Amino acid sequence: MKPKMLTVTGKSGSGKTEVVSYISDKYNIPMIESHTDRPLRTPNEKGHTFWTPEEFDLFKQEDMIAYTKFGDYRYCCVKSDVKAVNTYVIDETGVDYLLENFKDDYDITTLFVDRDLELRKEFVSKERLARDEGMYYHNKDFYNHHISNNSTVDDLHSVIDDVIKSCGLNETKGQERER
Repeated sequence: MKPKMLTVTGKSGSGKTEVVSYISDKYNIPMIESHTDRPLRTPNEKGHTFWTPEEFDLFKQEDMIAYTKFGDYRYCCVKSDVKAVNTYVIDETGVDYLLENFKDDYDITTLFVDRDLELRKEFVSKERLARDEGMYYHNKDFYNHHISNNSTVDDLHSVIDDVIKSCGLNETKGQERER
């Protein structure tokens, strides 16, 4: 059976971290942490494994299943990071690479989290908002699921529950997750 992966994409401040944290807490589905050579934004930041640029250079391209460069920093996921069921926060370039090169190796479901700009401004800097401009080029139909995060956290969780059920990830709860 192919490992299952729910990719989570969205602009800065859209709620991607909330989505994968909820899935991890409720369904015990781990998030793949991207490897990156960017510095920490906060002391206890989650979602990435941080490396110096020299350490990042040691990753072999043939071991990577996703790679992207965002601004001046590189991000990747390697094959050994993938468990039987996963979520993975990734940008559109990374999703394209993953689907183009590994759709036969992994059962990939794509999810885009959308949120109004005024709400995103509450969570991220102007620089990060500006950096996102022009970075997202797929329309809604590209994604298996497209959700809006403009309401309450409870509403978001309810929509996430529906997504998890529709892609069959809830059926693996309690089963062995390691490959």
